Amino acid sequence: MKYKICKRCVMDTSDPTIKFDKKGYCNYCTTALKEKPNYENGQREFDKMVEMLKKEGKGKKYDCVLGISGGVDSSYLAYILSKAGLRILGVHIDGGWNTDISNENIQLLSEKCGFDLEIIKINEEEMMDLQRAYFISGVTNQDVPQDHAFFAKLYKYLEKHKIRYFISGHNWVSESITPIGWGYDAYDADNIKSIHKKHGRIKLRTYPFLSFFEYKIMIPYFYKIKKLRPLNYVDYDPDKALEILQKEVGFKYYGSKHCESSLTRLLQCYIQPKKYGFEKRRAHLSSLIVSGSISREEALKELSKKPCSDKQIKEDIKTFIEKLDLSQEEFDAIMQKRNLSHHDFKTNTKKLKVFNFIRKCIGK
Repeated sequence: MKYKICKRCVMDTSDPTIKFDKKGYCNYCTTALKEKPNYENGQREFDKMVEMLKKEGKGKKYDCVLGISGGVDSSYLAYILSKAGLRILGVHIDGGWNTDISNENIQLLSEKCGFDLEIIKINEEEMMDLQRAYFISGVTNQDVPQDHAFFAKLYKYLEKHKIRYFISGHNWVSESITPIGWGYDAYDADNIKSIHKKHGRIKLRTYPFLSFFEYKIMIPYFYKIKKLRPLNYVDYDPDKALEILQKEVGFKYYGSKHCESSLTRLLQCYIQPKKYGFEKRRAHLSSLIVSGSISREEALKELSKKPCSDKQIKEDIKTFIEKLDLSQEEFDAIMQKRNLSHHDFKTNTKKLKVFNFIRKCIGK
């Protein structure tokens, strides 16, 4: 595909699935603009949601479960929900890649906002073996091992406490654009097992899998668990949110979106651009352009800068190869190796087609 960049945002043909209209606008920002939340009634909707959660929480220890990564979005959400008087169970999944800043921020947030915090540490030997298998495999979405564990553990906590609502920090302002060509479904346990069977070295005895049956049938239809995104009710500004967190909580900034994890920092700053040919900053900056938070010119200027210092990248590579039991030579060889599709391994695609067919037949 001949190189092309959107004339409204900064998404480009590094995503092979991108499409452009006659004006040169891409399908991602066009769709995002159509999905803009109605902030005019946002506060009213936010208040209604809070009252509903309090009503649902009567007789229970908690009103809701909130996944906390240590990033600005989920941290600010914890802050405003605590101010609204909700009894929150904050759940943080530690996959072995937390930065010191992230750990400190999570603890400070819990103490200052007064909510209970559960830190769940995934078996590090298994997690690193799975991450190693993913890196060797050459598939695009290297975030799957930690993302799948996060969702699986979070849903199990919702079931345990009989709470129907999972509160997510995902928001339209900074995350309205999610390029299809750069990722893959983190819920596909069949794909994870297939990749690990091919390239793993040990058995995954305790890694928390979420099966297709659990995710597609048990969670929505039997447990009736729903995901809420309260940041779409408020006029969310990530920069202002950071200022508030720094002032009220003592929050420390970690440099860039998703860089509270040393793994995602290395992926975004080095592995994805060098091996897979895309920069996730484009999607984040494009979302901010669509929301009016920054101009296209400001985004292009940001993209012209290095996402991380060479020193930071070297440190993160050193940590990465030590944790994954690789040599520098093996790391370099894998970086040059041909990339594969997730569909080169077993997937849940057939199950999904059958499930969608049944839903269509019964009208759900």
